[in-house]
Amino acid sequence: MPYCTVCKIETDYEYDIALTNGDYLHYSCILMLQMRKHEIETALRRQRPQLMLSLFVPTEAAQQDTASEAEIEDLRAKLAKLNATLTGIYDYLPCWPPDWDARKQHLIWENDSICSHCDEETDVYLLHDIPIFEGGTNELNNLTLICAECYRGMYHEGDIFGTSTLKSSQSEFSEQFSEIQSAIDNNQKIQFDYKKPSDRRWTTRVVVPERLFNIPNNRESGETLCVEGFCELRQDTRVFALERMQALEVIED
Repeated sequence: MPYCTVCKIETDYEYDIALTNGDYLHYSCILMLQMRKHEIETALRRQRPQLMLSLFVPTEAAQQDTASEAEIEDLRAKLAKLNATLTGIYDYLPCWPPDWDARKQHLIWENDSICSHCDEETDVYLLHDIPIFEGGTNELNNLTLICAECYRGMYHEGDIFGTSTLKSSQSEFSEQFSEIQSAIDNNQKIQFDYKKPSDRRWTTRVVVPERLFNIPNNRESGETLCVEGFCELRQDTRVFALERMQALEVIED
């Protein structure tokens, strides 16, 4: 059995995460790291007003609630270490990472909003140079900025995007597959309710679908059927697993 890259305890092939670099990860471990990050960020945010209060209202209570500069620096160091660990994990997630928007902003900060294909400065999306299902990663050197026109042009020319075939193990999604493929062929939007494993509630998404494809997983089926497209809620390209959708419908023009 493989071992979790965080806690070094054996992982479960069926329920844990197989990273694209060959490592494995417990879902609980990544949630633990994310919770620790949130706790430290919250503690640091609380210290800012406390520091100001202790300067202008030097009461004993204010002094007791205010961390020392050394304690604050220690929190910042722990946060930097956690961020580095999470970034290293997100680099090799077999899906869009939670910090996808931050990666996009990093590339925009480095390159401005310039499409890597037509060199025009415009609204851009973030795209993998080598798709994850073809062995690509979420590392910055495998990400590129592309405008909507070039994105659609590449899709229709078949340069990057292809269509997936429905595997026998995915027959339960045949109706969704057909509806989404029809929407892609007819340039229609789709609407559905979606819930990720980490979410507490369903959210309604309206998406312009671009392609269907499979992402490898550790379960018996071996692959997760997904649709990629522009999400109007997030205002960016996203990937959605069909198994996490409900109430799918095609929006008629």
